[in-house]
Amino acid sequence: MKKPLNLAHHFLLPSESMPDERFFDTLIYVCRHNADGAWGFIVNMPLSASVGGVLHEMDLPVSQKAMNTPAMHGGFIRPEAGFVLHTGLPDFISSFLVGENVCITTSKDILTAISRDELPHFMLCMGFCSWGKGQLDTEVGEHDWLVCPADLQILFGADNKDKLGLAYRKLGIDKQKFTTHTGFA
Repeated sequence: MKKPLNLAHHFLLPSESMPDERFFDTLIYVCRHNADGAWGFIVNMPLSASVGGVLHEMDLPVSQKAMNTPAMHGGFIRPEAGFVLHTGLPDFISSFLVGENVCITTSKDILTAISRDELPHFMLCMGFCSWGKGQLDTEVGEHDWLVCPADLQILFGADNKDKLGLAYRKLGIDKQKFTTHTGFA
C-alpha cells in the first residue's frame, strides 16, 4: 500500500491542466493534510480590505503596518471567517503549529497583538480551501497541482504578485514556457 502524502507546510501551484478555473494563478499554503482530508489558504490574492480596516471594525487600535497590509482571499469556504497565519509560537488561545515557525490562530487575542505591532510576520486570510478524504492526493496524482516545500520568504516576504512565480522558480519551472499540448516529432 502506498504511503499517503503529507503536504502540510507545502505550497500547491496550479498546473496547466488544472480543471478548476477558480485556482488559476493561486498559490495555496497547506496547513493540514491527513487521511481525513486537507485544508489551507490562498496566499497571493489580496482583498480590497486592509487588516487595519478589519481591526477598526472590531474597535481595536490600528497600526500603520496593519493599515498597509491587505487581508487575503484565503479561499471559497467561509469567506466571512478570518484566520491568521503568522510566525512565532502558538501562544494564543486558539493556535497551532503548522511547520517551520508558522502557526495559525483563529482567536481574537491575535488581533490585539497585530494591533499593537507585536507580530513581525502575519497574514489575515478570509476563508479557506478544503479537500475531502483522499481528494487532494487524487488531484496531485492527476497532476492538477504541483507541490513544493513552503518557503517563509515567499509566504511572508514576497510581494503578492510575485509569490506564484517565485514558487514556480523554486521548482525550476518557467511558467511562461508551460504548454497544455503534447505532440510527437
